[in-house]
Amino acid sequence: MLKQIDITECHRQLLDIAIVFDRLCQRHHIPYYMLGGTMLGAIRHRGFIPWDDDMDFGIPRPFFQQFISAAQKELPANLELVDRKRSRAFKKGFVKIQLKGSKLIEKVFGQQEESFFNGIAIDVFPLDGADEDSLAGKLHSRIAFLLERIHEGKFCSLSIRKGGKKWAAAFIKALPFREKDLADLIDRWIQKKDYATSRQASNYYGHWKEREIMDKSIFGKPAYYTFGTARLLGAERYDDYLKSLYGDYMQLPPVEQQITHADEIYIDV
Repeated sequence: MLKQIDITECHRQLLDIAIVFDRLCQRHHIPYYMLGGTMLGAIRHRGFIPWDDDMDFGIPRPFFQQFISAAQKELPANLELVDRKRSRAFKKGFVKIQLKGSKLIEKVFGQQEESFFNGIAIDVFPLDGADEDSLAGKLHSRIAFLLERIHEGKFCSLSIRKGGKKWAAAFIKALPFREKDLADLIDRWIQKKDYATSRQASNYYGHWKEREIMDKSIFGKPAYYTFGTARLLGAERYDDYLKSLYGDYMQLPPVEQQITHADEIYIDV
């Protein structure tokens, strides 16, 4: 039976998953970093951003498949590894560690069948190589982000779009290609840059698109930060990382922007 929960209980469930993730990575010597709002929460709130309902982590591409293999074998029985091949609501080339039996209803996808929804989960992204020092490298990353925007226009609900963006999304939805084919293309394209020999790294699937590209030295050696009752790894140069994404990151956004992704959250009891 599903029970609706509030954001505080969601945070407890997420942190439990993150602790499992940390232990798995430590056991297999897999480096990782808190990303985006999770890294911001660690610094500004020493835990969750109060209205956030997910957690984001990044693993350098050379270790990403190793992580997937370990997670498939070693996750506890209440958790599962989810990718776009195993979830109708999950469209991109990263993975989730998800609480079994939970459900998030997000308006971004519009009206859907029950089987469509994801659950309470942490997102684990691959960090790929980037090259901002050459014209060819910049062209590679800009094509990647263009493909990402087209892909998002294909699967996001028109109800959340306004003005010109709504017309553009409607046009994209009418284009004669499958979401899966484009997702496969994006995944191949972003891996064309070798992570080990690249000076920059990027979370190509991240929310901030071009702002996600930064020198690998900013990520540096993963460092532990307090996150609620846990300690999780993040960027060595966290100040540079957060300024790159948010600018004045210690300033709270306007109240109207303090919103969660999910409209309703449920767990199995």
